[in-house]
Amino acid sequence: MKQQVLFDFWYLKSEEIELDGSDSGAISYEVAIGVFGDEELVHQLDDIRITGLIKEDMLAFKIEDPSVLFPKLEEEGLLNISQDIKETGFYFVMGEKKLLSI
Repeated sequence: MKQQVLFDFWYLKSEEIELDGSDSGAISYEVAIGVFGDEELVHQLDDIRITGLIKEDMLAFKIEDPSVLFPKLEEEGLLNISQDIKETGFYFVMGEKKLLSI
């Protein structure tokens, strides 16, 4: 039996700092995908990041809109994630359950 795998999508902004703790001024945007084995999002199996994005590219993933998100994931070589979500019928956006429309 295949283990149920669930995904939780987040937008993240990272700020780089120097070794001495001072600000470097470098900022990075990313799409984070938490991979979980339970619907309570407690048992984390993996953490996938799409990094090195400018803000506009990050927001172009439209993590709340599957019709935009799935093709973007496929462009990134993450076809298996969109397929798994379609099989379960839902995913999470920043911890909130998002049902797919039939």
